[in-house]
Amino acid sequence: MLIVDTREKKWDHIKQYLEKNNIDYEERKLDVGDYFNTDNPGVVIDRKANLQEVCSNLQSGRENIHRFINECRRARNAHIRFIVLVEGNNCKTLADVKLWQSKYTKHTGQWLYREMLRLFYAYKVEWVFCKKNETVKTILRLLEYDK
Repeated sequence: MLIVDTREKKWDHIKQYLEKNNIDYEERKLDVGDYFNTDNPGVVIDRKANLQEVCSNLQSGRENIHRFINECRRARNAHIRFIVLVEGNNCKTLADVKLWQSKYTKHTGQWLYREMLRLFYAYKVEWVFCKKNETVKTILRLLEYDK
């Protein structure tokens, strides 16, 4: 069964797909990530709407960075594969992030790339990218969900 964190926001496009395709899911508070497959408990997915959201989560001096780092730490300490799925961008790989430009902050794609790479090395955070219309299928594939 697919478990979706109760704090997940703006996931109607995912919920509609699950319901349309008769995929069983349950909303439950998760300590790590937003999506989890009970048949594959060693993997979680934390979904981000775009690179701007990732950037907001990683800016120092903000409460978000502490919350996100703590989540990464909990996953690593529990030996859980922690995948951050970033929607709605033109990136295919982490290296592509270097070309990103923020419309809202002074942070560059180079800065964001270095921060994301640092989390990969420090906490084994995996970064996966997809277009919004590919999100559900990507989640199901990464969680090895088979109904």
